[in-house]
Amino acid sequence: MKAHLACFRHLTGKTVSRETAIRVRGMEIDPDARTVRVDGKTADLTSKEFDILLFLARNPNKVFSKDQLFDCIWDLEAFGGVSTVTVHAGKIREKSERIPKTRSIYRPCGALAT
Repeated sequence: MKAHLACFRHLTGKTVSRETAIRVRGMEIDPDARTVRVDGKTADLTSKEFDILLFLARNPNKVFSKDQLFDCIWDLEAFGGVSTVTVHAGKIREKSERIPKTRSIYRPCGALAT
């Protein structure tokens, strides 16, 4: 967790404070309860999917490379690579799109392309 906080501070220049909930486009992300609700319906995310979504919600209007996301979300000793980010981002999109009127992750040209 300390590595995640350090990465967050490094990329954003901000310190982390306790949040009650983050609301983005009909989506409510509760960092303390680690839950996501889209238009009032609970989205069933894995731990890493939640971590990615929370990181992106805390950094609106910023674009991150797969390398940056991997370094910030996974521990330094994690096996795998940036393709893991692609898979998780796709699953977040799939799960959030099951609930109408939302799209949680957008893919700028080449940003999360496979």
